[in-house]
Amino acid sequence: MKTAFRIIVILMLVLIFLVVLRNNKNAVKFEVATAEIAIDSIPVRVFDLKPDSTSMVLETVGKVKYADEVYVVSQTPGEIKKVIVKIGDKVRKGDLIAQIDDFYALQEYNIAKKAHDQIKKDFERYTDLAKLDAVTQQQLEQLTLQLEGAETKMNSLYKRLNDYIIKAPLDGVINQVFVSRGNATGLGTPVCEIVGGYSVRIEARINPDQARNLKIGLKASVISDFGHGENYNAYLAEIGEKAGKFGGVAAVFKMSSEEKKFPESGSLVNIQLPIRGEPKLLLPRKALIYSEGKMGLFVLKPDKTVEFSPIKYIDFDDNYISLTDMTLNHKQIVVEGNYMLKTGDLVKVVL
Repeated sequence: MKTAFRIIVILMLVLIFLVVLRNNKNAVKFEVATAEIAIDSIPVRVFDLKPDSTSMVLETVGKVKYADEVYVVSQTPGEIKKVIVKIGDKVRKGDLIAQIDDFYALQEYNIAKKAHDQIKKDFERYTDLAKLDAVTQQQLEQLTLQLEGAETKMNSLYKRLNDYIIKAPLDGVINQVFVSRGNATGLGTPVCEIVGGYSVRIEARINPDQARNLKIGLKASVISDFGHGENYNAYLAEIGEKAGKFGGVAAVFKMSSEEKKFPESGSLVNIQLPIRGEPKLLLPRKALIYSEGKMGLFVLKPDKTVEFSPIKYIDFDDNYISLTDMTLNHKQIVVEGNYMLKTGDLVKVVL
């Protein structure tokens, strides 16, 4: 009886062992099948490659100059009676700058005017008498000549009075003043310098590689005192040829018509010019990989497989590279998961 019981127990243990073994075998087959499915397609992330108009801010230093720099000089000798302006003042054309003492010139004009007025009265009286044949025609003609001479002298002295009043010949800013009250001046003595504030030009040199992207009319920011002063609006007015001992391309900027103030003549300013570069094929640097003995990229094909493509590139910045040709334009490039790939691998694109 005991022997039969032992046999039954052994048979049951064997049966249980076989069931467990079978279940373990099925589990292993399932895991292998699952693994085969998992590695059948490798998950990757891709980047759509297309031309990108790169933007940058070009920075350079320029020197402020004025197209109109005029030295105002005295047109007559005399003593400066008063000076109206000081350095830094803005003036309009015709504004009073200084006045020379015109006492003696005014006296001379008044004498000439009185003489003219008296001759004019005599001429009018002689004209009336000539109608009555009370004076001869010769007398009237002589008086006519005297009146013309007196009028010419009076007008000449009147115009001369204007020489004692010194006015601004153009709109601008007083850059220098050379005289003060009580100074004696002569003909041609400098009184002040006016720089034309409405024709400011800023001359600069630009790297030839960057200059290729410049266009007339591009807006720029001008900052005085090397970026620590005031900001002004300007635009690119001229692009010259490569010149100068330091190389570079000559460029001229002019102030925007909206500006009401301007940087000082002769000062150095910082120029910032946002520009858009030529379209480039930019892609993340992490897409670059060394495979098959070359540097290149894995390109996603329509059948969801990948193909390794050797490339030539240049560094754009720390995060991006720029391809030197457009061969891969509008292709999808693997940027994540590329380290485990080889040509022909099936991939699955994940977001």
